[in-house]
Amino acid sequence: MKANELKNAFESAFDLVALIDSHSYARAAQKKHKDIPEIPYETMVVLGLAYPKRMIKHTKTHLVPSFYTFGKDYHQVLGERIEKVMHDLPFAYTYGVDNHPHDERLAATLSGLGYFAKNQLIISKTYGSYFFLAIVFIDFKLDRQIVLEANEDCGSCTKCIEACPTHALSEEGYDINRCISAFNQSKKPLTEFEMNKNYILFGCDICQMVCPKNINKGTKVHPEFELNGKEMVSITDLFSDSDREFKHKYQDMSYLWKGKTILMRNALLLLKKQKNTAYNDLIEQSLTKTSAPWYLDNAVQILEILKKEKKMS
Repeated sequence: MKANELKNAFESAFDLVALIDSHSYARAAQKKHKDIPEIPYETMVVLGLAYPKRMIKHTKTHLVPSFYTFGKDYHQVLGERIEKVMHDLPFAYTYGVDNHPHDERLAATLSGLGYFAKNQLIISKTYGSYFFLAIVFIDFKLDRQIVLEANEDCGSCTKCIEACPTHALSEEGYDINRCISAFNQSKKPLTEFEMNKNYILFGCDICQMVCPKNINKGTKVHPEFELNGKEMVSITDLFSDSDREFKHKYQDMSYLWKGKTILMRNALLLLKKQKNTAYNDLIEQSLTKTSAPWYLDNAVQILEILKKEKKMS
């Protein structure tokens, strides 16, 4: 099999496909990260699968995560597509979708899939930043080394930097400790600053939505990413269901990967913003059902605020 035939096989299931030899990636990764884990095979297939931009608003009864979580969990979707392609190929392989120690964004940049933008995402000419990444490590030898540097960048544009509510982005780089998506997925008590800046149940979409490269992008919908009714999360379910009940009800959604308690904590922040006191009793009950200290710290604080709000109303 030739490299173009391997590429064609993956193009039957993915929107973006590029090949890079592992040695070239390893040299670049060592310069950036110094110590990198062993790479299992000689060739890396870097893959992208587009997802759509769809906006849904919070209500008084349901809350909404980032739109990249809409539809079936992308980890499962990309994994299933990879396995289907590899089923018909005579090569040993392994793969990763987020959950592996290699730098997907570096591999995507080196292979020419897109360029690394100021919002820390990979920008493709065709799909903007609205696509998921995966890497397949495959026992296949390329006939030549392939390393393509992206010939595009953000230029002087600073729209994502200006739009970031917490100033996590700058011309100098990225401060993960200030990133909304990072701290609303973290198992720690949030500061008052973080609680006030959070606006969503899980993740963050701001730096993508303001990006000029995303204009008229985010329109392609694969069957797995069709809306399935679980994009809006019931506040009652969050605070009433057991972990098992909730996971069964909202199974195959990528916002579940950090667990229900993270969503409960973030729901508290949104209830505070809404001045929504309808769930005070359920929040109070959660204090005896949930043992995570980082949850209890914020829950006690916010419940007190919501109780005062109810008295004033």
